[in-house]
Amino acid sequence: MERYYQLIKSEKVVLSYKGGIDADAIHHLVRLVEKNLADADEKLSIRKKIVNLTVEALQNILNYFSEEALDKFLENESFMILTSNKQNYEILTGNYISIQRMKTLKKRIDNVNMMSQEDLQKVYLDILENPKVSITRGAGLGLIDMARRSQNKITYQFNDYNEDYTLFLMTTTINKVKNEVAVA
Repeated sequence: MERYYQLIKSEKVVLSYKGGIDADAIHHLVRLVEKNLADADEKLSIRKKIVNLTVEALQNILNYFSEEALDKFLENESFMILTSNKQNYEILTGNYISIQRMKTLKKRIDNVNMMSQEDLQKVYLDILENPKVSITRGAGLGLIDMARRSQNKITYQFNDYNEDYTLFLMTTTINKVKNEVAVA
């Protein structure tokens, strides 16, 4: 958590949110991200990428809550922070998940992070054509799409909360300078 506090202090915070995540909250936050990036005169291609990744990151939180029987207090402790510096943007999200789900999620992210950009693109298209592929490949479409679009590894950590839950922190980095690999 200290890393996140230092990040907020040292970089420009484009948007910060803490609370429950539902479809309405996602819609509202995405509109704020769009507005804040437009106000900052960010390039359209970067804005689109950040908006898409923000939606994906927030939907991940929403999906985990729909599958977990979390205490309402923990549900309202979710957060998202979008920061900017000279080189990149970072989308930081945090939410509580069960210790049991942590093991599966860690494996999925590690599998995605081991893939090259070419592999990510291939698996992404395979999943779109055959959704059962995601089960056999060990990663869901959302995580694959995040790594594919950002062209960076997904960083994450788990901070134990109690014997049942952990705080899942995930960071997606979007480079301001266009990478060599084109992503559709």
